[in-house]
Amino acid sequence: MKPEALLPRRVIALYDRSLLAYLPPPDEAPPYAVIPAPGLGPIMGLPWWLALTQDLHGPKLFDAGSAPALAALALREGVAWVICTARGPALETIRALAPLCGGQILTSRPDALTLGRPPYNAYRLTQLSRYLARES
Repeated sequence: MKPEALLPRRVIALYDRSLLAYLPPPDEAPPYAVIPAPGLGPIMGLPWWLALTQDLHGPKLFDAGSAPALAALALREGVAWVICTARGPALETIRALAPLCGGQILTSRPDALTLGRPPYNAYRLTQLSRYLARES
C-alpha cells in the first residue's frame, strides 16, 4: 500500500497560528491532516512547524521541499510524515532512512485547502467549514 493511502482525504495548509482557532477538534470533524503552506517548510524550518503543530491531533505533514537534509532532520526528530521532492541518490537515502525512524516519505505534496493569510473573510471560513463537514 502506498503511504498516500494511509492519509486522510482532507489536508489543510497552514501559514501560521491564526488558523488554528478555526480547526475543529478531531471528534467533531472527519479526519484531516495539516501541512505547511507551499514553500514555508524550508523557509521557516522544522522548529517552527513542530511548535505550530504541537497541540494538534492527526497527521502532520512536514514539507521539506527539495532539501533532503531537512527531510532527514525531520525524520530523525520523529516527524511521521515528510515530503521530499529531491531526486536521485539523496531521495533514495531519505527513503531508506524513513522506516528506520518510523516515518513515511511522500515525493509530492497532496492537494490541500489553503485559506491564505489573515484576516480570513466569512467566505473563506465557510470554505473551511464545508471542507471539513461530515459526509452524509
